[in-house]
Amino acid sequence: MRHVTRRILHRLALFIAVVFVFECVNTGHNVANAAIIVPQTKYMFDADYYAAMNPDVAAIYGTDFDSLLKHYVTRGKWEGRTPYENAVAFNPTVSDNVEESQIVTATDSLVQANPTGDIYKALFIGNSITLHPACSYWWGAWGMAASSADKDYVHQTVKGLQTMYPLVDYDVVGFSTWERNNVRSKILPNLDTTLSKDYDLVVIQVGENIKSMKHFKEDYETLVSYIKNSVPTAQVVLVGDFWRMSGRDNIKKSVAEELGLDYVDLSAIRNNSSYISYIGAKVTGSDGRTHKVNDSAVAIHPNDKTMEYIANGIIDAVNNENLQIIVDEY
Repeated sequence: MRHVTRRILHRLALFIAVVFVFECVNTGHNVANAAIIVPQTKYMFDADYYAAMNPDVAAIYGTDFDSLLKHYVTRGKWEGRTPYENAVAFNPTVSDNVEESQIVTATDSLVQANPTGDIYKALFIGNSITLHPACSYWWGAWGMAASSADKDYVHQTVKGLQTMYPLVDYDVVGFSTWERNNVRSKILPNLDTTLSKDYDLVVIQVGENIKSMKHFKEDYETLVSYIKNSVPTAQVVLVGDFWRMSGRDNIKKSVAEELGLDYVDLSAIRNNSSYISYIGAKVTGSDGRTHKVNDSAVAIHPNDKTMEYIANGIIDAVNNENLQIIVDEY
């Protein structure tokens, strides 16, 4: 028998010990721990610092910002170079440094990474469909416009994972900032602390707020490759567009195909009113009160039905990989 990695053993154990897993579910032992991560824009790539600290790189690229940034996100990070002053060099599986991101739970307390290696770990990175903080027109830190926290696609995906794995730990990164034209790849170093964790699953859901397709393929592929290369043993799932724009979804699909990643296609439900929220829709806020959607921007977001559709697509991808691993190994 070929060498079986820890990840494969975990998944093989899923099929061998199904009874144990479901017993854990029934007795409440697979409670998920979660962290909400909001990257801070002050921690972004500093070309002047990078050139000064890496004269060998500067000798080739000079002080050209784009060239230096491309070097860091494609090579420099994995060579131990740092993107800005006082940044910690990327070190996979070491995730107790929180200086680059604000990591909070619903009670705003700092979260420490769970050191137990037997936990299935998932990471969700996305825009407001994945995570939107509470504000004057939204009432909790979860995917807009799910009717409650447990109804967004992240929580529904975690619920599905809990039927398959004894213990589940997950993190959620609100990454709408990446969609700004003047930010994009500059903010990727902000993910380094989070990506140092040994995830089993990474879900990437971004792009809907980008209107110009001029550099979208390059930027999206850079983002996905950066994440994939940072967590090389993780299964990476890309989520398609909920709001259609010509060419954007096709670019996402092509990146998924080129990199050999799973893709959750939303084209079958896109623009279907039964999958969209509406003015007057009821939402149970984190304050425990019932609120009604009264903002048009919230009203065009996916409802619970869409959130379930996305979650089912992710769970199907996880199940398919589990089965493929068993077939490949045996």
